[in-house]
Amino acid sequence: MSRTKWAALALAVIAVGAAGCGTDDAGTEAPAPSSAAPRPEGTGPLPEKAVRADLDSSAANAGVPDNAPDYARSTEERTDDSLASCGVAFKGFGTKTTPVDLTRFEKVVSELRERDWQPPRENSKGTDAVGETRVVLKQRGWSMVASHMDIQKGVITLLATEDACVKRIGVDAGVLG
Repeated sequence: MSRTKWAALALAVIAVGAAGCGTDDAGTEAPAPSSAAPRPEGTGPLPEKAVRADLDSSAANAGVPDNAPDYARSTEERTDDSLASCGVAFKGFGTKTTPVDLTRFEKVVSELRERDWQPPRENSKGTDAVGETRVVLKQRGWSMVASHMDIQKGVITLLATEDACVKRIGVDAGVLG
C-alpha cells in the first residue's frame, strides 16, 4: 500500500477519536473471556452493534486491556460525514501488568476469525520497518484493519468501516485503501 494510502488510514484512525498515547501503568486485570457474538441471520451487512461486540469480545478474550474511551464511541455520537462516522474502533494499550505483544495480537486476530472475519485476499498480513504488524479482514459489508505496534508496552488497534457508508460519503479510500 502506498504511503499516501497509509497516511489516509492514519488520519482516519485519528479521526475516529485518538485518546492519547497511552494509559497509566496501574492497569487492571483483563476482562473475563466472552463467547463469540451470535451472527445476525441473513446475508446483508452486519449491524454496528455486532461489529462492536466482535471487536470488544475478541480483544477481551485475548487479554487485551479495555478499549480507550474515545474509541468506544458509537457512530450515533459522530454526526459528520467523515470516515469516522462510518467506523467502529478499538484501541488497547499495554500496561506494566498487561503488556500487549505480538502473540496477544495474533490471539485477537484468531478470535476475530472465529467470528467469521476473513482476509479479503492472500498475503494480507504485513510488517513495516517501525514495528507495526497489520492484518486486513472483511465480513458482510465491513472492512477492518487490525494492527499491532511494538512501542512502549504495545498497542492493538482495530478499525472497521462499513463499506456502503464509506461509498456513500464519497471517501476515495476506506481502511483498505
